[in-house]
Amino acid sequence: MQRRACIIAVGNEVVHGFIVDTNSAWLAKELGELGFDVAYHLSVNDREPELTRRLKSALDEGLFVVTTGGIGPTVDDRTRHAVARALGVELQLDHDALAKLQERYAATGRKFPEGSERQTMRPAGSTHIHNAFGTASCFVARQDQGGVAVLPGIPRELEGIWGEEMRRAIIEEFGLHERWFSREVRVFGLPESDLNNRVQALLESEAAEGAILVDDAVMRLRWRVLAESRTQADEVLGRLIDAAKDVLGDLVFAEGDVSLEEATVQLLAEKGLTVACAESCTGGMIAHLMTNVSGSSETLIESAVTYSNDAKTRRLGVKPETLDKHGAVSRETAEEMARGIKHESGADLCVAVTGIAGPGGGSDDKPVGTVWLACAYRDDVKSWLLRVPGDRELVKWRTARAALNTLRLTALYGKLPETISHWMTPP
Repeated sequence: MQRRACIIAVGNEVVHGFIVDTNSAWLAKELGELGFDVAYHLSVNDREPELTRRLKSALDEGLFVVTTGGIGPTVDDRTRHAVARALGVELQLDHDALAKLQERYAATGRKFPEGSERQTMRPAGSTHIHNAFGTASCFVARQDQGGVAVLPGIPRELEGIWGEEMRRAIIEEFGLHERWFSREVRVFGLPESDLNNRVQALLESEAAEGAILVDDAVMRLRWRVLAESRTQADEVLGRLIDAAKDVLGDLVFAEGDVSLEEATVQLLAEKGLTVACAESCTGGMIAHLMTNVSGSSETLIESAVTYSNDAKTRRLGVKPETLDKHGAVSRETAEEMARGIKHESGADLCVAVTGIAGPGGGSDDKPVGTVWLACAYRDDVKSWLLRVPGDRELVKWRTARAALNTLRLTALYGKLPETISHWMTPP
């Protein structure tokens, strides 16, 4: 039987938006790996009746509830009281935990603050969880198929307690023998609907749960399976991953937690290729993404941000007559930019982009999102017209990713590719 869980972040500051709740996303992954199906995340204010009602509702559904926050020493820290009420038991002082907390203060020569004993109270029948990262004690309590685990709201404390004690306590409390294992491939170059159509049969496999997760233009094709070991899980997941790679070919740029820029830089380094960029509408974003990758100095030589026409002429040798006749956003200008940066840098592989990011500057012939991308490799230069959707930031971001993919495909095949992105439009 699969166990279900939910996460409740406690605190007015979270509910009112003064603090962004990152704990719930982190805990959801951890609970998923333990085999729990996370039903929902919830943010609740510091009012005890409201919190008690939410906790009891979840417990009545048989959920395992993980709470964050509201266990400090002040009067508005009410999570312990609400949990005890929801469980229907008394809140008791943990004398051993109190003694240890007092010893910690004494060892540092500090006076024990009045009221701090509140931090060592827990519901009757619960299991104490030591907090080596702060002063508030934590606990886990079982109720039928569900229960409650109480953690602090400070991410550093929460993650430390979880890793050192809470995770192990939950495994023992529930007798967990299976956990979720997952694997994924990352994909660039086609719309989500097309990806779904190509791999629908694999996503609907009864052997594992499949999903498409979208990070703008990059998509994660992910499967997970409940198993007792990684070896057992890989027997299923490996077949699905291999099948997806067969179906999608070079649209798959990596397996696992690897970004497009990481995959591109790694491949360029493996092939021993150096790169230079000539950027107009992206304003240096291609180089920025590449230099986010450790080891990019082995491949990236330089990037010229030639935003004005004068800079394109002076820095890259774009002819004034080319700009006058065809405009800055044109095949001719993009190709001259690519040739120019290749001549100036001596790099093996050079990419150039020029376009209209918006919100102004567009026309009927060249609307916002019109981008010309050119690449020079050896003695060959090729260009592609892109119609990139989105606002100014998205146009820049997506164009930079299309440029990275062009570099990746060129390195992969040793020649300039025909197709670089689903935003391509016949000129």
